[in-house]
Amino acid sequence: MKNPIYILIALVIADLTLSRCANPIAPTGGPKDTIPPDLIFSKPATGSINFDEQTITLEFSEFVNADKLTQNLIITPKTDLRFKHVIKRNQLVIRFEEPFGDSTTYSLNFFDGVTDITEKNPAVNLIVAFSTGDFIDSLKVSGNVDDLLTQKPSAKFIIGLYPITDTLDFLQESPTYFTTANDSGEFALSYIKSGAYRMLAFKDENRNLLLDPKEEPHGFVSDTLVLSDSIPPIQINSFLQNVKPIQLINGRPIRSYYEIKFSREIDSYNIQPDSIYSSIAGNEKDVLRLYNVDQFNFGDSLSITLTVSDSLSNTIDDTLNAVFNEYSGRPTEFESNITYLEKQLINDPLYTIKFNKPILTVDQSKLLYQADSTFSYPSDSLIFNWNQNRTELTLQTILNKDSIYESQIQSIQLDTTLLKSWTLDSIQQLTKVESDSIKNFIAEKSPIEFVLNQGAFISVENDSSTVQKIKHKKEFVEAFGTLQFNIVTDKTSFIVQLLNSSESVAYQKINDFSPVFDVKPASYTIRILIDNNGDGKWSYGNLLQNIEPEDVYLFPTKIAIRENWIVGEDIQITF
Repeated sequence: MKNPIYILIALVIADLTLSRCANPIAPTGGPKDTIPPDLIFSKPATGSINFDEQTITLEFSEFVNADKLTQNLIITPKTDLRFKHVIKRNQLVIRFEEPFGDSTTYSLNFFDGVTDITEKNPAVNLIVAFSTGDFIDSLKVSGNVDDLLTQKPSAKFIIGLYPITDTLDFLQESPTYFTTANDSGEFALSYIKSGAYRMLAFKDENRNLLLDPKEEPHGFVSDTLVLSDSIPPIQINSFLQNVKPIQLINGRPIRSYYEIKFSREIDSYNIQPDSIYSSIAGNEKDVLRLYNVDQFNFGDSLSITLTVSDSLSNTIDDTLNAVFNEYSGRPTEFESNITYLEKQLINDPLYTIKFNKPILTVDQSKLLYQADSTFSYPSDSLIFNWNQNRTELTLQTILNKDSIYESQIQSIQLDTTLLKSWTLDSIQQLTKVESDSIKNFIAEKSPIEFVLNQGAFISVENDSSTVQKIKHKKEFVEAFGTLQFNIVTDKTSFIVQLLNSSESVAYQKINDFSPVFDVKPASYTIRILIDNNGDGKWSYGNLLQNIEPEDVYLFPTKIAIRENWIVGEDIQITF
């Protein structure tokens, strides 16, 4: 007969060996694990009542890790109950040091606190809800989150409920109840206590359950949700908007100018005395730069009264003393950028020229049209429209293409060496074809350019602009298609937009119930921004002011346009 002591020792060794083999060590090799762990059992089960224990057990479909459970486990209602937890292979055991309160519904949201051991995939929407009494809060809220401008699903957004209080601050508080939208933007919140709530959805990029409006798109419901019974599904529209109020950070002299730094992008401003030249600078447009054009005494302070507004109409007023230092170094590099409306079927093109510093003077003689670097035509009729601080110019010009082409033809017929880069056959063709074909031919061989010669613009730092050219491609009516609408709506203020394949605005018209667009052949999305309050502009609203964005209508299908096509659509807008 074997000694029972030896048998007992052998059993202990075997148990230790098996336990060691079963430790949750991540296996190596094989395909990457992308599947999160599923909850297959819990005690108490979600929805249980009369729970009177202090230990909660959860069992998952695979080995799990809960190293960050202490930071991630959110218990509602908020409680100071302390707990310890232990992992046993695919089990998570949580032991609370004190009993739960009487007749209370508790919801344990694990957020990202439980992951698999291979790729750290967090369990999705892991929530356990139970009651210590004979009744459990059972209110539910569901709905969708979609991008406001594209109406595509806002996947993986956090959707939170915040109890209404006098001090509710979305930028400082985490939601009491929350869940995560799926890939289709759908969400559902359950086991909610009756009461009044506000709802916020946001892309929690840093996973801290707090909205960072500068980096994280968000959407909200302006109405208070009074939950006492079931309510219809909720639609939330998300967008990126920094709602933090603008603040003045500092002001200091740099090089030859004085810079004022703000906490966010500047939309508009007013300076007194108004003789000071200024510009909005910095990659984030959050710096206001003042220039000492009138040569105030270097080192002396100049009292500046400043009113600054951001894009949300948040305004600050301040007074500061600006000091300009004497500077003999090279000025900031002078930069300019010229663009024009892409559709050029008509004469008199409209150009937009942006500068990185204010402009003092313009030499109009250096603004002209040119063809084949040989034929130059002065721009005699120019209409200048400057912005507030002379850093952006809208320039209307007169361009009679027919006159230019006819002038070219006459010059070529007198001196064919002007087209030395063309073939003899090409030159001979000019005398044999019809007028319109000649124009087409010249437009293709010698496109017209709008030229800004060096020195056309002089900045506040007395440096001159460099040469820039805008080439007008051969764009005749036959190269375009036409898209026309009949819009039926009770709204009187709206913006009709055509979006290209990159979802950028290619064409737009304002308050036109029967708009006609001559467009380049492509597929377009029709988007209409509704100015609900009729103030002449479309707005994203403001979370902190509890103003939702104005309506957006998207035509359900893309419209394909080909050369010489005319496509008509009837659009009826209802919300």
